[in-house]
Amino acid sequence: MTRHAAHVLLLFLDGIGLGDDDPAINPFAAARTPALDTLAGGRRWLRAAPRHDNGRAVFIPTDPRLGVPGRPQSASGQATILTGLNVPAAIGEHYGPRPNPAIRTLVRADNLFLRVIQSGGSAALINGYPPRFHEAINSGKRLPSAYQEAVLGAGLPIFTEVEMYAETAMSSDWTGEGWRSELGYTDTPVYGRAEAGAHLARLVRQRDFTFFSHWMTDVVGHRGPLERGVALVELFDDVLAGLLDAWDDAHDLLVITSDHGNLEDVSVRQHTRNDVPTVAVGAARHSFAAGLRDLTGIAPGILRVLGLDERESSG
Repeated sequence: MTRHAAHVLLLFLDGIGLGDDDPAINPFAAARTPALDTLAGGRRWLRAAPRHDNGRAVFIPTDPRLGVPGRPQSASGQATILTGLNVPAAIGEHYGPRPNPAIRTLVRADNLFLRVIQSGGSAALINGYPPRFHEAINSGKRLPSAYQEAVLGAGLPIFTEVEMYAETAMSSDWTGEGWRSELGYTDTPVYGRAEAGAHLARLVRQRDFTFFSHWMTDVVGHRGPLERGVALVELFDDVLAGLLDAWDDAHDLLVITSDHGNLEDVSVRQHTRNDVPTVAVGAARHSFAAGLRDLTGIAPGILRVLGLDERESSG
């Protein structure tokens, strides 16, 4: 198969959907978001935003429900993104937040990280995690998320503070401020917002497939308040502006997506059934987005642009 992109970044924003144009409950309706709006053809990321190609990016409202009753959940949604399988249908329900044995089995059998590594390529989850996270995982006190399970199943490391200091990992809060304010570090790297975006673009060029997870959107979606959601969305918009300024459209593909809705309605503390946004930036966006309607289309699209035959078994 033809390779359409040299490097792919899958930028995963946990728990963001396309909600109502109501600034009283939806941070995406209340926040100032010029970078996000540009990617959606000048529209806000709301329920009314249609599929659109602005000449650089394609914006695609994407179904996370997958024909299964109930509210979409993190583990099954993330597993669907990474495998291309309709995981909720396969296990008979939406499930989360952490994978159950059935989801772990599916993810470890086949996922984007594994497929890239087996083809001789390079892949990484570039979030950095502090020692206490690794201690909890190693002791069994904490279960890996679906995307962490995929990384481990591919035989790849989950990055530590070592990579944070070496500036080869990214903080989940984009800028690294949380490592100092929340984790007690005094000398870990901290970036300005646009600078963090440019740093992310540099890290992407180090390998074929890069995955980065921003999970705080889901936390604020559950807990609120609206003001915190607005601040978080505006932070992302500023980081995204820096990323887009540094992005190589001709050679690389940026994909932004989510597993389920949540942050777009802070009046409730549960996930929503709303569509989620998928955005693809770069010359390879058309190859990636062909036929994409729901979360099962993410993994096949990425495999296409990387020139990997999605029909090959990775078992």
